[in-house]
This record gives sequence, structure tokens and C-alpha cells, in this order.
Amino acid sequence: MGHISGEMSVGGLSFDQGATGFGDPMLEFNVNLVGPPAIRDIPGLMRYEPGFSLDILTDLAFPVGEYDSDQPLNLGQNRWYGRVGAPATLQIGAWVPGQRTTFELLPSVWFFSDNDDYVGSTLETAPLFQLEGHLTRDFLDMFWGSLDATWMLGGKSSIDGEDGSSLNSVGIGFTLGYQVHENIQVTAGYMATVNDDDDDDVSMDVFHFSIVVGWHKVVEGMERLKGEGS
Repeated sequence: MGHISGEMSVGGLSFDQGATGFGDPMLEFNVNLVGPPAIRDIPGLMRYEPGFSLDILTDLAFPVGEYDSDQPLNLGQNRWYGRVGAPATLQIGAWVPGQRTTFELLPSVWFFSDNDDYVGSTLETAPLFQLEGHLTRDFLDMFWGSLDATWMLGGKSSIDGEDGSSLNSVGIGFTLGYQVHENIQVTAGYMATVNDDDDDDVSMDVFHFSIVVGWHKVVEGMERLKGEGS
């Protein structure tokens, strides 16, 4: 969920509007291909180092988010869409809490079905290539940050068969994360496009905030051991 606002031109008409509410929920499936073995017990967790890992992921978004067919900018897209990607992580230096450094790369391709109710027209979008990069570093045991970059290429849209422009957009930003405890992590960040000088270029400023809650029997076991040790 969130808020989006901006200026767009569609079919010769200009729109300056915003939307607030729920976006399209997304289901993700991820499987590791290269990397350390899965953590199955407490000794495995204590010895864990990511080294180099490579995964395959697929995402699928369900078109049930907030959508108003009378405006071009919405949190929901009123169509099915998803991606196929290959996230990779490289450990840099020792895996010591408070000193951990990683380089993460995620190339992916997004696919879109048609939106047949887009401001009274049909919107078609070609596949979009996206490349994300993150250089992360621990500042403290429970506090980390990252420098972020993303490149989007392609995704040419057409409205009722009339072609628009393809994307070639580069954004840079940062993220800060805090591990409240073993089960909860809070992150906040900012990203902005940097190659948006021309009138036809996409210009975006994105603020994001997230709370991640997770649990696993191994993590719970470590928590009990820490409690007994204290």
C-alpha cells in the first residue's frame, strides 16, 4: 500500500493527479541454485557464510489493487504482470556481525498482460528488462545500510495500437535497515532517477518503508539459548 502522484500525458490529454490505497499483491517463488547448504540446525546457523549464491525467482502480481479507469496513474494496474529473475549475492570480506559487506545483483525481465480499461482505451506493454544492484555494509551488529542502483530498459507501451516510447531509466538511492530483534526488521530508503533531463524522460522520486516479520525454529532456538545464557 502507499501513495503515488505525478504528471502524465495520455491520448493528447494531460493529467496531474495522485492515488492512495492498496496496490496489487505479489506472490514470489525463489529457489537457490548455487550457494551454501540450507541452514537446518543451530550449529549450521552459527557457521553460516553466504559466500557466492545464485537463485532463480518468479513473481506474479494479482490485479486486485486500487484502480480508477478514468485516470492513468494508479496503485493497481488492472492486469496480470510478473517477472523472472536471477538474484546473486557475493560476500565481501569476513562474515562478522557489524562488519559484513555484500554485493547483490538482480537481473530480471517483467512481462505484462493487456489492460483493456485504461482511460477508455487498451494499454499494451512490451517486456521490460530491469537490473538492480546493491552494495550493503553493516554499521553495527543490528544496523546496516546500502547504496542502491537500478536500470530499466524497454517496456514500450501502446494505447489502442499507437506506440509510445521505450524506457531507458537509471535511478540511484540508499536504504537503511535496523534489526529490531531476530524476528523483525525495519527498512527505509529513497531512490531518484538521474537521466531525466529531457521532457520525454521518466522522472521519479521514490520513498519506501517496510517492516519484515519472519520466524524459523532454528532462529527461535538461538533466541532460547541467548535467554538461558543471560
